[in-house]
Amino acid sequence: MTWRLSQRPRAGASVPGGLRHAAATVPVQANAAEIGLGGCYVEIKFTDDASAEVEIVLWMGQKKIHARGVVVSSHSQVINALKFTHISSEDQAVLKRYVDSLQHAGRLMGIS
Repeated sequence: MTWRLSQRPRAGASVPGGLRHAAATVPVQANAAEIGLGGCYVEIKFTDDASAEVEIVLWMGQKKIHARGVVVSSHSQVINALKFTHISSEDQAVLKRYVDSLQHAGRLMGIS
């Protein structure tokens, strides 16, 4: 079965951050438009090919989290769907609190 971001609940958000290819030295500005515990949709100027490995930094309020992931799909040259492949337990806890806060604000999109 192919992994899809919609397999886990996600929330509409506008989370600033940066995205960096595994071989690059400089991150590119990015914005997570939808986010969940398993990944996110990232708005970015240039999309990547599916299966590209990336590192992402996201700012959840005053907290910065780091994750590694893989591009699972790209759309319209502005959105990459990312699956998180590694995130520390500390950053996972920050992410969970953030997603939970969006859920309580009624911004959870659910599973399709």
